[in-house]
Amino acid sequence: MFTELLAKSGVDTSVAETIREHTAKLLDRHSKFQEIYPHALSKEDWALLAEAAEYHDVGKANTKFQNKLRKIENKQLDLLEGIEEVPHAYLSCAYMPLKELLKRYGKEQVRILMLAVYYHHERSEERLEDCKKVIEQDLINYVSALADEGFNVNEIPKHNFGKFTDKEFLRVRENLYHFVRIKGLLNKLDYAASGDLDVEIAPGDVFGTVDKYFKSLGYKKNDLQDYLFQYQNDNHVVIASTGIGKTEGALYWLGHDKGIFTLPLKVSINAIYDRIHKDFGYKQVGLLHSDMRSEYAKRAGDQDLDLFAINHTKQLAQPLTITTLDQVIDFVGLYPGFELKLAIFSYSKFIIDEIQMYSPRLVAFILMGLKYITDMGGKFLIMTATLPPLFIEAMHKLNIPFKQPDNPFLKLNEHGKVMNRHVIQIIERDLTVEEVAAHSLNQKVLIIVNTVKKAQELYEAFIYADCEVNLLHSRFINNDRYEKENFIKKLGKRDCDETGIWITTQLVEASVDIDFDILFTELSEATGLFQRMGRVYRGRDYKGTTPNVYVFTGHELPSGVSESDMRSVVDYTIYQKSREVLLQYNNQLLKEKTKMNIINQIYSREALGDNCSYLREFDVTLTQLENVLPYEEKEKPTLRDIENQTIIPSAVYQEKKEEIQNIQKELEEKPGLKQRIKLLNQLQDYTISIPKWAYKMAEKEFKYDVIAIDKYINYPIITFQYTKEKGLIYEIEEGANFL
Repeated sequence: MFTELLAKSGVDTSVAETIREHTAKLLDRHSKFQEIYPHALSKEDWALLAEAAEYHDVGKANTKFQNKLRKIENKQLDLLEGIEEVPHAYLSCAYMPLKELLKRYGKEQVRILMLAVYYHHERSEERLEDCKKVIEQDLINYVSALADEGFNVNEIPKHNFGKFTDKEFLRVRENLYHFVRIKGLLNKLDYAASGDLDVEIAPGDVFGTVDKYFKSLGYKKNDLQDYLFQYQNDNHVVIASTGIGKTEGALYWLGHDKGIFTLPLKVSINAIYDRIHKDFGYKQVGLLHSDMRSEYAKRAGDQDLDLFAINHTKQLAQPLTITTLDQVIDFVGLYPGFELKLAIFSYSKFIIDEIQMYSPRLVAFILMGLKYITDMGGKFLIMTATLPPLFIEAMHKLNIPFKQPDNPFLKLNEHGKVMNRHVIQIIERDLTVEEVAAHSLNQKVLIIVNTVKKAQELYEAFIYADCEVNLLHSRFINNDRYEKENFIKKLGKRDCDETGIWITTQLVEASVDIDFDILFTELSEATGLFQRMGRVYRGRDYKGTTPNVYVFTGHELPSGVSESDMRSVVDYTIYQKSREVLLQYNNQLLKEKTKMNIINQIYSREALGDNCSYLREFDVTLTQLENVLPYEEKEKPTLRDIENQTIIPSAVYQEKKEEIQNIQKELEEKPGLKQRIKLLNQLQDYTISIPKWAYKMAEKEFKYDVIAIDKYINYPIITFQYTKEKGLIYEIEEGANFL
C-alpha cells in the first residue's frame, strides 16, 4: 500500500500535496482566523472546528483515491475494483476515534463534528454497503501511514458512526445552526487552503479612516453617525434623508467587525466602492458582483490586475465587501452548500442600503435572511430614505430583533435647522420637451423617465428642438455607459459650475452622488420618486417657492405603467395610490418628515388592499421561504428577478470588428489568467446585457453571428440598431423589464 498519502495530485500542478500538508494549511488558517475574529465562535466550537479540519480529509487514505492521483506506473492493485469510488468524506468518519472524541466533547458536539466532516462535500447517495466494504477491507491498510503522519486514528477503521451522521438531528433548529457554523467554516478553511488564500484578511481601522477623512474636510460626526457609532452592537432600522452621510454612518457602526454592504444597482456599488477605497483611503474593501473582474481591470489600468483582491473578495475574505444581493443572500433557499455563507454572516455585520428599491420577492429574501442571520448571532443595519411600514410589520412577525429610533435622521443646514429641499408640482400630462423647455435650461437639469424607450424618444425630441442633451440608460455598451456615468457624475458634483441636461432612467435613483438643480420626472411610485428627488438639492437648502421638482403622471398613464402586471414597471395599485396621495401635496414645499408620512399612507396593508399584486408576491414568497426545510429538493422561490443575456450589437461589431477578432485570437492562444481577464474585459466593453425574454424574441430574426470564447462564454451578435448617442433600440414589442 501507499506510504505517501496524497490529498492533491502533482500531475496537473507543479507540486503534489500530502494529506498532512493540506491539513496543516487548514490548521494554520484556523489559528489566524481565530486571532482575527476571536468572537466568531465559542472556545469549544473553535476546538471542534480544529478537529473537523484535522480529520476532514483522512478518508482520502484509500486505494481508489490514491490511485486516482498517480500516473499509471505508480498505481497499486485495487482489490475492490468492482466497487465505485466512495466519497472520501464518508470514509473520514471511519478513521475518527469516536470514543476519545465522546470523552472530550460529549455526544451532541461529536454529532455536529461527525456531520460536518461527513457532509463537508455534498455528494450523491451514500451507498452504505460499498462504504462498509471499503472501510472493512481497504482502510485498514492505511492506518499506520496515517499514524506516521501524526493523525490520531482508529487502529481498526469502523462503520459505527451512522447514528452520528443522521441529518434528522438537524431538524431541530438549534442543532442546524450549530452544524452550519462548524460545517460552513470548515468549508471556508478548506477553500482558502486549497486556493492558497487567506481565510480572512485582518480589518484595518475603518472608523479611524473615516475620522481622518472627516477631519481633512473639516467635518465632524452628525447625529446619525454618532448614533450608529454609539450602538455598534445592535441591529438597526434607520430612516434618514438622502445625502446625510449614511455610508459614513454605516462604517462607524461597522467598527472592527467584518462587513457585507449591499446596494440594489451595480453602478451604485461601484460608486460606493470607489468612495471607500479612494476617497476615504480604506483599502481592505472588496467589490463583488457579476462584472467584478471587469471593474477591477478598469481600475488597474496599465498596472497588473490585483488577483489577490479578486480571489479574496470572491471568497468573502475581505473585512468589507460591497456587493449585489444575489451574491450573498442565496443561502435563504437552504440548498446543499448554503452553510458557508450563513456561517460567514453569523460573525458579520450586514448593511442593506435602500431596501425599498428591491422587488417584493427580493425583500422577502432579505427579511428571511435577516431572520437566519440574527438567529445565528450576526448583526444588520437597514438604512433608507423611505421605508414601507409593511416591511417593519413582517420583521416583527418573524421576531427579528432591531432598534428603530422614534424619529428619522434629517439633514441639517449650517444653522442646525432641517433642510427644506424640494417644492413639488404634479402635472397630469405627458413629460415632453415642451414641458421642460418652458423652464430655464441654463442650470443642471435632470430628467428621469420610467423606460428606455421613453428616454430615447425624449432624447430625439430634444435633438429635433436643437437642444444639447445627454442620455444615460442601461442599454448602452459597457464602454459607452462607463463614459456617460463619469460625465454625469462630474456634472453632478456640487463644485462643478457647468450646466447641462441629462435624460436617464432609474439608474441614478440610488446612491449615485449627484446634485442637480431641477428635476422633471415621470411618476413610478412614491419611494422611487423620493429616491429621484434625492438627486436634486442633495445637500442644499432650497430657498425658492417655484417648484424644483415636476412630476408627470401622464395624459393617461406615464411610460412603463400599465394595469397589466406583465407590462408595468411598478405595481399598478401602488402607482394609483401614490398618485392619489401626492396630489394632496401639489405645489407645496415637501418637508422630509412629510415624505416619510406619505410613505406610511401608501405602503400599508390597509391602503393597498387585497388586490395589490406587490403585496401578494411579497406574502407568498415570504410564506414559501418560512416553510423551506434544509436540503429539501423540491422547487423553491428563485432569487433572480430577471435572467439576462449579454450580446454585441451588430453595428458595434462592424465598427470594432478588427479589435474584436484580435481579442478572440489572443484568447485562443490560452494566455495567463491576468491577461485572459484583461482581454475578456476589453471584449465586454463592446457588450450589453438585455433581458432573456428580449433575446429570445430577437434570436430568430435578428441574430447575426456569435462570438464564442469557450463553452461558458459566448456573445451573440444581434442586428438591433445601436448608436453611441441613443444606445440599443429594440425592434421587437417591449415588455416592462427593460430599465
